[in-house]
Amino acid sequence: MNMITLSKNKSRMITIFFILFSCSFSQDENEFKRLGKSGFSFLKISPSARAAGMGDAFTAVANDVSTIFFNPAGLTNIKSVDFSFNHTNWIVNSKLISGVVGFPFGQRGALGFSVIRFAAEEFEETTIFEPEGTGRYIQVGDIAVGSAYAIKLTDQLSFGIKGQYLEEFIGNDKAKGIAFDFSTFYMSGFRDLSIAMAMKNFGPDAKFLTKKFKLPLYFNINTAMSLIGQQGSPLQLLLSTESAFATDYRDRYHVGSELWVADMFALRGGYKFFYDTEDWTVGMGLKLKLGLQNIMVNVAYSNFDKYFEPPLRFSIGGSF
Repeated sequence: MNMITLSKNKSRMITIFFILFSCSFSQDENEFKRLGKSGFSFLKISPSARAAGMGDAFTAVANDVSTIFFNPAGLTNIKSVDFSFNHTNWIVNSKLISGVVGFPFGQRGALGFSVIRFAAEEFEETTIFEPEGTGRYIQVGDIAVGSAYAIKLTDQLSFGIKGQYLEEFIGNDKAKGIAFDFSTFYMSGFRDLSIAMAMKNFGPDAKFLTKKFKLPLYFNINTAMSLIGQQGSPLQLLLSTESAFATDYRDRYHVGSELWVADMFALRGGYKFFYDTEDWTVGMGLKLKLGLQNIMVNVAYSNFDKYFEPPLRFSIGGSF
């Protein structure tokens, strides 16, 4: 009787895992794209080299401190003080730099703090009377400062919330805003199958000069499971599939995989569906143990449209 029940549960969980993914593609590919409906676009850029290498299918993976950018509820998976610094060479000579630290808080909770800085290349000011340039150079950029709290509601279900202060500036003119992320992380009990949901960038309209604009609201649903081994095994192959529903674009989908060898070296690959510029991604990672401290180094490459240089990402972090 127990074997029959186990077999039924196994079949049910596998069915859920793959049906959630396959149903995601039932939408019409020619769905209307809701372009130009939001600001603070830097929030759409993936800060983490590990997540980017997996095609950003990371919401249900959520087992390192960079989860604060994708699913704050995943902070309950960290067991020590973890940190990460990330650098992305983005398009048109722009850069995205971020840092995060997280640690357990209380018996069932965790705290995390993050900062993101987006910097575009400065340009010379021009006017009607001085079309060749005034000699004054304009700086453009964004910053986001956030804090997150996650708690285990049960041994299998976690809930997380993150608040962020946002600022965008062009010269002396600024736009300011506040955004919140709400998320869940659920361990199914079948192998290491996890299911996660996240609502990101929820908040009131922001304002630049006299023009109001919305935040880039996202709703992500993700499942992830190891097909071979599990975290910490000599060999682990992780598969992750994700749906991303946005207010300023059509629905998009992410597929990613991660292969760990000896819990030390990782190879990653992913694909992002229905993006105008991005498609396949690759990455790798190295985990080193130095005394009581673990050091993680990750790099990622995202293939881009021919009009842009492919972005490279680098992350270094650790725990102690």
